[in-house]
Amino acid sequence: MATKLAATKKPAFEIANLLDDAADAIRDRSKQAYGAGKMSLDEYMDARAQELELRSELQVIVATNLSAALQQATEAGENIEQAIVDAKTRIETIRSVKNGLKIVAALVTLAAALASGEVKSIVKAGKAVADLT
Repeated sequence: MATKLAATKKPAFEIANLLDDAADAIRDRSKQAYGAGKMSLDEYMDARAQELELRSELQVIVATNLSAALQQATEAGENIEQAIVDAKTRIETIRSVKNGLKIVAALVTLAAALASGEVKSIVKAGKAVADLT
């Protein structure tokens, strides 16, 4: 049935509406014909069976379409969840790099202080390195 639906290139809701309209038409015409005496009880029951068969097909189409929509929504949700996990990983990497750069900057400052020989600068730079590590 799915291949037949795909071949028509019509949205499932449009097909479902057409089936519903056809079932309504069968019901209305059979009621009128039976009420006017133009149709036997057996013919009327056959018409009602056709109506119910169309409505059954309609339910299958609607259920299939809803199932496909639910599957797409589930996949989209999984993709969003994976994107969030990936983003958190990247953010953590950026934070690690940022902290690493702070440590490198503090070490460069310590090296400069050691090169200058100023005790006060060396102590301050050493404390900054110790705070970061």
